[in-house]
Amino acid sequence: PTSMQAVETGIWEKPVTDLPDANTWPTWGALRERVLISCKQIKVCKTASLRDAFCAEIVKLSPPELTTVDLHGSSNLRNVVISPMTSCPSLTELDLSECSSLDYVMVQSQSLKSLRIVGCAELTKVLIHCPTLTDLTLQDNPKLETILLWSDELTSADLSGCTGIVTLKPQCPKLTDLKHPPFRHIEQHIKPDHPPISLMLRDQYGEAARVAAEAKEKEW
Repeated sequence: PTSMQAVETGIWEKPVTDLPDANTWPTWGALRERVLISCKQIKVCKTASLRDAFCAEIVKLSPPELTTVDLHGSSNLRNVVISPMTSCPSLTELDLSECSSLDYVMVQSQSLKSLRIVGCAELTKVLIHCPTLTDLTLQDNPKLETILLWSDELTSADLSGCTGIVTLKPQCPKLTDLKHPPFRHIEQHIKPDHPPISLMLRDQYGEAARVAAEAKEKEW
C-alpha cells in the first residue's frame, strides 16, 4: 500500500525504507508520523533494513489503535524496549521470532496477550512485565540466560530449546505448566517484596538498553 492507503487501512506491511523519510523531503516527517500513528497492524518481516531505531519510534509514537507488531526475521534488530506500561495501549500481539542478531528484550505492557520469540540465536536476556499475558513462546533461543517474568494471567509457557538458561524468575501466580530444559537456577513464584516492578525495570534496565541501542545505531 501507498502511505495514504496505509493511513486508510491501518496496516503497514512494507519495508521500513518505504516509509516517508524527513531526510528525503522535510514535509515527509509529518506524513511518516501520520502513517505510523494510524496503524492497527505493523508487519515488517524478513528484512535487514529494520533496526532498533524503528522500534523506539513506534514506542515513542505509541499508536493508540495498534494491536499487532510482527517483526520476525529482522536480521539487524538487536534491542527491543517497550516501556513504560502506557506505551502502545492497545497492543495485544508481538512477534520477534527469527531475529538472528536480537540480544535483549524488555516489554512492559498492560494490554499484551501474546508474545512469541522463537529461534533467536543471540538472545541473552528477556524481561517481561505484562499483567494480562496469556500466551508466551520462547523456544529455541540457545544463548538465553536470564528471564524475568511477571504476569497475573499466564498459565503456561514453553521454553523448549533454551539450553543456556541460568536464571528464571517467574512472578506468575497462575503458572502451572512450564516446559523448559534443565538449568542451574530457578526461583518459583513468591510474593514480591520490592518497589513497583515498573520502577525496577525502568531504573535498572530501561535506560541502559536505550543508551546501548543508540550507541549501536551510531556505529552503523
